Amino acid sequence: MKEKVLGIVAEYNPFHNGHLYHINKALEITGASDVIVSLSSNFVQRGEPSMVDKWVRAKMALLQGANLILELPAAFSCHNAGVFCSAGVDLLASTGLVTHISFGMEETSFHSLKSVIDILIEEPPSFKEKLRQYLTCGNSFVEARSLAMEDIIPGSGELLSQSNNILAIGYMMRIAQKGYALTPLPVKRIGRRYLDETLSDVASATAIRRAVKSEDLDGIIAQVPESTFSILKNAFERGRCAIDNDLLFRMIVSSCLRSSKDEISHTAEIREGIENRIIEAVKRSSNLEELVEKVATKRYPKARVQRHLIHILLSYDHWTNVAVQRLSVPYIRVLGFDDRGKRLLKKMKDRAKLPVIDKPRHIPSAYGETIMDFECRATEIWEMLCTFPQRRREIVQKPVII
Repeated sequence: MKEKVLGIVAEYNPFHNGHLYHINKALEITGASDVIVSLSSNFVQRGEPSMVDKWVRAKMALLQGANLILELPAAFSCHNAGVFCSAGVDLLASTGLVTHISFGMEETSFHSLKSVIDILIEEPPSFKEKLRQYLTCGNSFVEARSLAMEDIIPGSGELLSQSNNILAIGYMMRIAQKGYALTPLPVKRIGRRYLDETLSDVASATAIRRAVKSEDLDGIIAQVPESTFSILKNAFERGRCAIDNDLLFRMIVSSCLRSSKDEISHTAEIREGIENRIIEAVKRSSNLEELVEKVATKRYPKARVQRHLIHILLSYDHWTNVAVQRLSVPYIRVLGFDDRGKRLLKKMKDRAKLPVIDKPRHIPSAYGETIMDFECRATEIWEMLCTFPQRRREIVQKPVII
């Protein structure tokens, strides 16, 4: 009988009590022996720099039950939900070891979940027409998709409008599309919603990040495991947190000012003339929040605008983005492991469907080199957001070993 190995796609920005609950609950349900995590790089899905770097977040997870941490490169981790979910699932499937993929959902018992996923994959004419109509009305893609699905399956609109559900459905869609021999395992989330900023109950990562940015570290003691608090406090005291939005704003503005309109229009995912709104907003904004507000519209919500701005900062061009969406992850990069993770790595040498690396060298394809070059640039830029940057970190950092 094949050994059960649990896979999780995560940001852990930072690792908190809700994440710990998820790991333990998924292990309890599956009876899995090990946990492999596909961990976002230094820029995350909503278009923000991670608060602490990927190796620090890998250590947080390894100290709380994960065994092997793999990098989800920045070209995929800072992207729309479809690209993010597909790449995360592809990475876990490529290990040849993962048998189950678990994720949090606001509601795990929706009566027609399989029907929703089938429609989203097959896109029958009736659904495509409704989607087109709602997009024409100026709705964002997420809103238009929710409204179109609600017309077909009542109750599904709310399911498709919540952040964690969107990602969960993205994971299940990819498993079905690729025919992966992976068992999806939704776990009902506990505590506060994703964007809730209240520090009570099981606080969201958003609330914890806001407290750290406000230098209220004592306020998060009860919201994160003891080891996470110690790691976060150490990073904060050493100037190793990317939490200065004023600095990020100036870097983004500088990137926009030095770029021509044509260059901005050829940035990943930029379309429909949104570059004009960005260029004008840059001239009239005095901080990051104001910049995002001025660009955002009903069709272009804030998270999408934030990704556009980060893509400009990182010089994420259109053609790299096309390759990313067509080819997915080109290698398996190890960020950290414990003793059990070391054994998993040995098994992966025989079973993995992609080359396994631990440093940015010996990449066996031109596309892989492109993704790694982008990763190195993203890490260098992330370092510039810290009070005390560590240059060449991408080159010299070894995997975290617990």
